[in-house]
Amino acid sequence: MLTGTNLVYTKQFNIRIVHEVIRLFGPLSRADIARRTRLTVQTVSNLVKELIAAGLIYEAERRQEGRGAPSTTLALNPEGAYAIGLDLDRDHRTGVLVDLAGAVRQRVHVDIEFPTPEEALELLVEAVDTLICRQGLTRSQVWGVGVGIPGPMHPGPDGEGYVVNPKAFPGWHEIPLAEWLQERLQMPIFLENNATAAAVGERWYGGAQQIPSFFYTYFGDGLGGGFVMKGQPYEGATGNAGEIGYLPTELAGGAERNGDSAHVGQHFFMPSLYQSLRDDGEDACRPEDLGRLMKAGNPRLLRWIDDAADRLTGIVLAVEYLIDPDAIIFGGRLPDNVLAALIDRVAARLPSRRIGEKTTAPRHLLATAGADAVALGVATLPIYDVIAPAHQVLMKQSRGRPEQGLRRSRALAVG
Repeated sequence: MLTGTNLVYTKQFNIRIVHEVIRLFGPLSRADIARRTRLTVQTVSNLVKELIAAGLIYEAERRQEGRGAPSTTLALNPEGAYAIGLDLDRDHRTGVLVDLAGAVRQRVHVDIEFPTPEEALELLVEAVDTLICRQGLTRSQVWGVGVGIPGPMHPGPDGEGYVVNPKAFPGWHEIPLAEWLQERLQMPIFLENNATAAAVGERWYGGAQQIPSFFYTYFGDGLGGGFVMKGQPYEGATGNAGEIGYLPTELAGGAERNGDSAHVGQHFFMPSLYQSLRDDGEDACRPEDLGRLMKAGNPRLLRWIDDAADRLTGIVLAVEYLIDPDAIIFGGRLPDNVLAALIDRVAARLPSRRIGEKTTAPRHLLATAGADAVALGVATLPIYDVIAPAHQVLMKQSRGRPEQGLRRSRALAVG
């Protein structure tokens, strides 16, 4: 269905644009903002008043700009909003509380092993309560809770929420995790595939702030991917876009496993790598152990990296041809030196596999959010939902597609 817009929706979009310009380039004067947004100075002034009243920006220092009186600049108010991000995987639970500027104010982490759905729920609730208490906040000061979890996921039977079916989690099937959390916490809950969440974090606060379209290759307990297109995350019809780990193994080359469900992610399953290293007498249980072994030039780890690069090359090339991104970013929980080695090896293999007529290629970049990429990414979702200048803000939203998780739009308290 085609939907129209009106001045109310236009104003909401413009106020998000002004806020985003201040976030990315501030402190800025009102005249600076007008030049960058192509809005009139009067319009900018009106929107700025509302953003100040909402506590999202503040008037900073005065700056001389040519002749006349100095101009007052405007800056982001980090304490204007808080959000929580929770990263749940089969071997860990990480939680962060971030402010509006993306700074991590509090962090909690615990190593776990194959949590049941009920155990995971208690761990997540405990993390939220701890983060809020440590910062001395009330729940009303936190805009929402983002949760990153491995896919796949799909809309629930009522069409209003998403249920998760993480393949690597024993005993998990059709779990309405967002609904459970919302009932316990009474807060807005944003459920997201962990790879897409990491891509959102990289776009919002990391090195991809100025990259319009990119694919994020995510290394967690396995392999995943997230896609940002024209500045906005593309989640797909069911929230599973970018799930490269579930591609059939023959698309990535190498020896096959028996079974009709053999997929690429099986070759990136971290517990198997840790076990093979322990079989060699190495102490390897966590990502940081891989960084140490990489520095030492461990032969088995180097062989794994070579094999991983062989499999990734075909996938990276497929991504390049299919969506033509500005960049392909490598990130997740692997240490930077391991990721850098993968980037180098993939780059060395690609030229011989590209067609000669293709003279351009996306950049290959190392992600900047580190091991907390998912937690940081999902922490941005409540804030992103309220103030990011997404073009769908201009549209009268249809109720046809279920919201992601229990995502609920929280209207900016202005206007």
